[in-house]
Amino acid sequence: MRKLLIALFFLNLGNLQAQKSYSYKATYNLEYQEDSTDQSSIKSETVVLYLGKGHSRYSSLGKAVKDSLEAYIEASNISSSESFEILNQAPETEFHYKIFKNFQDNELILAEIITVDKWRYKYIQDLNTIDWKIQPENKDILGFSVQRATGSFAGRNYVAWFAPQLPFSDGPYKFSGLSGLILEISDLENHYHFSLTGFEELANPVDKILDLNSYKVLSQEELDQFRDDHNRDPLAAYKNVGVRFGFRNKEDEAKTRKALSEKYKKRNNPIELQP
Repeated sequence: MRKLLIALFFLNLGNLQAQKSYSYKATYNLEYQEDSTDQSSIKSETVVLYLGKGHSRYSSLGKAVKDSLEAYIEASNISSSESFEILNQAPETEFHYKIFKNFQDNELILAEIITVDKWRYKYIQDLNTIDWKIQPENKDILGFSVQRATGSFAGRNYVAWFAPQLPFSDGPYKFSGLSGLILEISDLENHYHFSLTGFEELANPVDKILDLNSYKVLSQEELDQFRDDHNRDPLAAYKNVGVRFGFRNKEDEAKTRKALSEKYKKRNNPIELQP
């Protein structure tokens, strides 16, 4: 079965319409340690990487599903209550951004919508060039023969396993630059660990929709700071856009603020330690 998949992959890769669609999907499980001081604060999410010829789109599964549901709602004549019920079907996620890679233009775009008022931001940067060191070790992942590589990115040292059989110089999150798709990657402290759970050719290619004209351009540092400010005090952020909360009394509001503050303190271990 694996040999048939690879044969079909090579047969169809040359027929893809450049820059128009994603014809393959890689699904990963991401395990990450939310609190750098607490080894028991491990969380996990499913993340997806859609692959086309020379371009890709990465996000959490929750974000991908929510985007699809919102597109359906916008194209349908349904009530707000129905819209609410539909959006509740999306898996919860801690990661609300999408990452687009364009290898022809050596460009990476991270786009994110923050707060209920849908403030839209993006930053644009060159694809990060990681100085990968190819190692002799090999192993199998889901039937694919992979090779070991090591490199550093944004303050962390990583071990990656890539499959030359799958000729995408790509991987989850911002990782790229190896001569094959990255099927597994983790930092040496194992605070972030991506592992492939599935790779498939899509029966119906996903259109490449990259309409980001309404997104305000910031630097990565500015967007990271804006996101951090929102996470530090989300109640204030919502009030700034006109959202009011119906707390029964000041004590309930104080309890909510304390719970949100505790949650913020635990989220102290971002994947990028340096921008």
